[in-house]
Amino acid sequence: MAKELFNRYVWLIDMLQRYGRLTRREIGELWLRSEYSDGKPMARRTFMNYRQAIQEMFDVNIECDASTYEYYIEDPEALQGSDARVWALNTLAVNSMLNERQELRERIVLENIPSGQKFLRFVFEAMKENRLVSLVYRSFRRSAGSHVLVAPYFVKLFRQRWYVVGLHMEEHRIKTYALDRVSSLELSDRTFVYPEGFAPADYFKDCFGITCDERPVEEVVLRVPALQANYLRTLPLHESQVESERNDCYSTFRYRVKITPDLEQEIYALGFWQVEVLAPQSLRRAVAARLVGNLSCYEGGKL
Repeated sequence: MAKELFNRYVWLIDMLQRYGRLTRREIGELWLRSEYSDGKPMARRTFMNYRQAIQEMFDVNIECDASTYEYYIEDPEALQGSDARVWALNTLAVNSMLNERQELRERIVLENIPSGQKFLRFVFEAMKENRLVSLVYRSFRRSAGSHVLVAPYFVKLFRQRWYVVGLHMEEHRIKTYALDRVSSLELSDRTFVYPEGFAPADYFKDCFGITCDERPVEEVVLRVPALQANYLRTLPLHESQVESERNDCYSTFRYRVKITPDLEQEIYALGFWQVEVLAPQSLRRAVAARLVGNLSCYEGGKL
């Protein structure tokens, strides 16, 4: 029953996100067409209870315009971010749509996330209770796994992989662990104190991907062919992205980021689009050398 109510709250939020403003009558018509109604109308008291529960559970306020009697989400922009609440609501909304359209399930193909997610429940429990986790971790660079004791600060999803970011208790520094490279994970009886003022959202603010270190933030400038620039406009490479120049041939994008291995790898991949690094020169030389090295793999071979 609790799960059913939860899904109904998400359904109502999703309807108001889709349509913007709806009267009680319009909400009632949509409700009758949903899988949750069982053909029965939504009572006014039920609707008001849902509004209150949504406010308490998701911190989403549904207001009513007294002049038009339309209901709307007070701050819709707050549901366009990247925090856990937004991610959870979007995921649940997709699940709700799939449940409403059972006949389309086989025609919707989703990306698979490796089995590392099986440890998520334990990591979440550890974070909730501020307990250390003992894990066996094997990096791709090593043949054998190592035992580590970590204070889990937060988790991050990147490129279909879950990562836990926390304090390595022996080395006394924050490190990142890919959960698909963890062979075992147990909760410790020991607890830790979560650092006051630590903001997970800011930890990777100046980085692309999941690599973060002490290197300085630099301005990266890319020249991108006009067609491919459309992809970066709709899905920015980094939140600092600014399009400083645009014409029929190319666009120039500027970023304020740390030049990490993750960023370099992404820019190498963008080379397929004939993306050119204009600055800094050190990155330009590194990308050029990598592309030349890749080309040498094909020299002397049959095409």
